[in-house]
Amino acid sequence: MSHKNHDNKKKRDDSFISINRRKRNRYLKIVGIPIGIAVIVLGVIVATQAQEHGLGGKIVYHIHPHLNMTVDGKPVTVPQGIGINSSLYRDHSLDKYSTPEIAPVHTHDRTGTIHVESTVNRNYTLGQLLSIWGLDLNNKPVHLIVNGEAISPPDSFKNHVFRDRENITLAIGKS
Repeated sequence: MSHKNHDNKKKRDDSFISINRRKRNRYLKIVGIPIGIAVIVLGVIVATQAQEHGLGGKIVYHIHPHLNMTVDGKPVTVPQGIGINSSLYRDHSLDKYSTPEIAPVHTHDRTGTIHVESTVNRNYTLGQLLSIWGLDLNNKPVHLIVNGEAISPPDSFKNHVFRDRENITLAIGKS
């Protein structure tokens, strides 16, 4: 009877190739499965953080107000690269709402067009642009004119929320 059971068992292939295949399969089970699980967990964590902070996300809010500036009644060109060029990118507090290495409020050229490009739908203000730029207008007389209308009180210019295609004039000093 034991002889019969022994004959019914499959013979184990002890060839060099089969032994190596068994070793490789054992190794994959011991090492590969934990590594695979770790990669999945890490991917979920990164994806959750990116979604929460808008990192690497697509632009969902995109408007273009226009800014003109005068100092003591004379026109001043709004610089190219505010929020992009490191010398014009002083405040990084809004970075979590933008694409890498660019502020959500920035300029590409010297036309005065302000680009508001954000990975989240939220309001952005003139004060935030000035902070990103590093332009300190404290203790200076500032008058804000939006689409031809003076905004008062004059010290509220920092709280002005950008709207698409609006024309903003920031008059610094005597007007």
